Amino acid sequence: MTVHPLRLALLVRSAEASPFCRTLMTWFSRQVDLRDDFKLDLVDLSRTGDLRQRIADADAVVIIAPEYNHAYPGDLKTAIDTVREPWYGKPIGFVVYGGRSRGLRAAEQLRLVFGELHAVTVRETLSFQQFPGSADPEELDDDATAAAATALLDQLAWWARALRDARAASPYPA
Repeated sequence: MTVHPLRLALLVRSAEASPFCRTLMTWFSRQVDLRDDFKLDLVDLSRTGDLRQRIADADAVVIIAPEYNHAYPGDLKTAIDTVREPWYGKPIGFVVYGGRSRGLRAAEQLRLVFGELHAVTVRETLSFQQFPGSADPEELDDDATAAAATALLDQLAWWARALRDARAASPYPA
């Protein structure tokens, strides 16, 4: 039996003013590349015009997002809303960052949005405190951070397989 890798869309905003976003993108992409069960599709919200199709093609999605004013960026909300139906029945994970809250308020608000879009958000979330000048992906390489990434990806893979099979068996009833 041939096992096809899960298509994982990694949504990032390259227009983000902070170099920390690129740091997280590079580091998390490496974590995904260490696994055989995912095929990564890097989706730059600043550049892609085919977001709807790429989400439709994905088995799972991870969003890298900063926390702005105790929430997430407005352009991310616009991008999410323009896709709509392709989110239905998809598992979503978060890699967030910010000040003292480490971006967790953004993740919690995004959970509410994706609940309304009939998506499943996984419990495990990677959250980072952004420090001025922290832009080296090697700084994130420690056992605890790698273990947290593995936990997120394990949950995402489980949900992605289950929901991919369910969507193949019958369309999501929205």
